[in-house]
Amino acid sequence: MKIINIIISGVCLLSLTACGNLQNWNSDYLSGDRTDYLSNDQGTVGDCQGFRLSTSDKPSAADRFWQDNNLPRGTTNYMCKDGKAYLLDKVADCQGKIIANQQGGIMQFRRDNGFPDGYSYVSFTCVNGSVNPIMWE
Repeated sequence: MKIINIIISGVCLLSLTACGNLQNWNSDYLSGDRTDYLSNDQGTVGDCQGFRLSTSDKPSAADRFWQDNNLPRGTTNYMCKDGKAYLLDKVADCQGKIIANQQGGIMQFRRDNGFPDGYSYVSFTCVNGSVNPIMWE
């Protein structure tokens, strides 16, 4: 009798686990949450025009983006200034000073210029020496 109860319990647990996995797969599929877009720890990242970077084609949009901006392949943490992507330790503010070398670095630059937390990348233009943040949905 104990063996039958153990077997039944095991089958029930496996069934619940399988349902959970199918539910997650189904919701990802139906909601369009796909994993073939470039992302970092903050979420999906995009190019300097606000488009998500696909990794599914060969060459992919991400590959072309890295090549066009002279970024190392695989780079997901960068900043866009005036439509061009830069590594975080190479991008300059609107006065030509490297942002990463300034007091507080990138995070302080984001706070000082009104970029909300949670954005996976930052894009801005310089207008008369001032930062004009660009944020996409």
